[in-house]
Amino acid sequence: MSALRVGWSVAILAIGAVQLARGWAGIVAVAVFLAAIVITYGLVFTGRKLGFGAGYTVLIVLSLAVAGAYFAAGSVVSPTDPTEKLSVLDTLTGTVPRLLSMARPAPATAMLLIPGVLLVIVVSLVAAMSLRGRALLAPAGGAAVLYTAAALLTAGQADRTGLVAVVLVALTGLGWLIIDRPRTGRRYLVLPAMLLVVLAGLTTIATILPAANAFDPRRLVKPPVTELSVASPLPKLTSWAAASGAELFRVRGPEVPLRLVTLSDYNGASWRAASLYGPIGAVAPPDLPDGGQTSSSDIEITVEKLTGSWMPTAGRPSATNAEAAVVDPDSGSMVLPAGLAEGMRYRLTSTLDTPDDESLRAATVPSGPAARRYLSLPGLPSALAEYARRTVANSRTPFERAIAIEEVVRADRRPSADAPAGSSYTRLESFLFGTGSVGANAGTAEQFASAFAVLARAAGLPSRVVVGFRPVQAGPDGTAVVRGSDATAWPEVYFDKWGWVAFDPMAGDAAGPSSAARRDVLNRLAAMPPAPPPSAVPGAVPSPRQPTAAAPVAPKNERSYLLLLGLVPVVMVLVLGMMRAGRRSRLRRAGATGAWVYVLDALLLAGRSPARHVTAPDVARGLAEPDAVRLAELADRAAFAPGPPLGGADAWRLAVKVRSGVRREVPWYRKLFWALDPRPLWRR
Repeated sequence: MSALRVGWSVAILAIGAVQLARGWAGIVAVAVFLAAIVITYGLVFTGRKLGFGAGYTVLIVLSLAVAGAYFAAGSVVSPTDPTEKLSVLDTLTGTVPRLLSMARPAPATAMLLIPGVLLVIVVSLVAAMSLRGRALLAPAGGAAVLYTAAALLTAGQADRTGLVAVVLVALTGLGWLIIDRPRTGRRYLVLPAMLLVVLAGLTTIATILPAANAFDPRRLVKPPVTELSVASPLPKLTSWAAASGAELFRVRGPEVPLRLVTLSDYNGASWRAASLYGPIGAVAPPDLPDGGQTSSSDIEITVEKLTGSWMPTAGRPSATNAEAAVVDPDSGSMVLPAGLAEGMRYRLTSTLDTPDDESLRAATVPSGPAARRYLSLPGLPSALAEYARRTVANSRTPFERAIAIEEVVRADRRPSADAPAGSSYTRLESFLFGTGSVGANAGTAEQFASAFAVLARAAGLPSRVVVGFRPVQAGPDGTAVVRGSDATAWPEVYFDKWGWVAFDPMAGDAAGPSSAARRDVLNRLAAMPPAPPPSAVPGAVPSPRQPTAAAPVAPKNERSYLLLLGLVPVVMVLVLGMMRAGRRSRLRRAGATGAWVYVLDALLLAGRSPARHVTAPDVARGLAEPDAVRLAELADRAAFAPGPPLGGADAWRLAVKVRSGVRREVPWYRKLFWALDPRPLWRR
């Protein structure tokens, strides 16, 4: 076995492993996968030097791989119970589903790296075991397996231009040509022909497969969902305001509003957070799609005095190094089931909707069943319904309705840290209409945001409430200190194609649309209606009509993609099988010479191909089959005697017996590709 063969096989496997590592964040996966290739090759060659059989070597390598997974699983805990460690069986059987339900790229943690490491070890083991003979199909096939796994794991993003595929094909072709082929001038013509065929096949597949909405196997995996009952932090705004100087956490990154929790469900008495959470990057899409114009934000959070399970985020989290964090896919609220601890630090990448004012002016709001959750107002009092109707009476578009509600909630009402907490209908009526002696026309950010959201829903605008923190200016070291006084709440309205847009009825201009957009809308609108007292409100006004249910959209059929991917190897196997069958038929018709070539093909597949200068009888005497000598003599007479081919059926019967004897002596891994190995097709 030459160093060139070993180096070539390791090189093409390394290319496939580096591609596979694109499915994980950072360079840890690259180092681990390359180390797995080197260690596997080292174990195989050490086993051969010590005289171990192939079966023992395979058993040792696989046992060590499972043992490594065991120790990796020993440090993995349950996402719902930090005191409970996952079993080895649960870790191994659930590695792929867990990986496919993580963010893309996935965090390079021990549990998530297990499926990639095991795949690299198995592929490297097969490739290293096959290098004892002359077959080079296993390393090339292993690199193709790693490359395909990378394409599936990244939904085709690992090699967008196809450059890596071309390099891999070229390196494979050079290896087949230089290492395993006789070095005659005419043989080098095989390489261009082979590359043209492969590139033509890749071009055909690239033309057939869709360029957009590429197949993603994550859609076939139902992500693990955790049911959590976490209290809403909305009532804590008052206590945070009382301890205004307390340092809750520090943030390094762009100056953007930070979210703590998004509250989407309202029952007439309070706002509630979602109860079902899954891994970040889970396939399940939100009930209302993201906006079409977004920006990305990378921040680093260091927890100080902030307690509870809610984790500050910026927008919709897409990746984090906090392994146990789970997220609500509809709102982006992120939870750490074990709770926050002082000194904890985590990094977070998020996506924010950034629509422009001109687009919002003509934007519409959804009317399908997905928006019903954000329009629900059970038991809405007629006073609030009538107040919402009069507020938006002169508005022409949903955006104008939102601006009008923002202005009317802000007008003639004052922020007060001492105002009573609560967001029930009774509390909001006192806040808006001035009824009662406590909290009349005064409130905290909770009342301002809740009043906006309730009136917006009554006016047909999908809305929700967000508890978070105002943007804080960073210090000289680039770190901003978020204190209790920075805690606040704001409402959001969903617009078709543009996502969730924040409004600020408390300040009027600190968040949401720009001041210019608000001024233009308010200049067009008529004067805001005065707040009617409850006694002046006419009889019960029905709640706004619920939007009619839109026809459900049929899910995309993924079977065609799977069928297409499955047909490619099937077609290749059929073509190779037909070509090998055609060669066998031609050799059988050629008499004794063809029968002897049939035996030489078997020796090639077994890695025992004789040198060209050795005569047929000498080759036959080196075989353990007694019929081989007789067949060689028939082949010699047929080759050098004039006339038609000699030997006929008797020679072919001998060839079949000799070939069967040769095949019995080859290792099992060579028998796997015995009928499909293309190398006999290249022999003249």
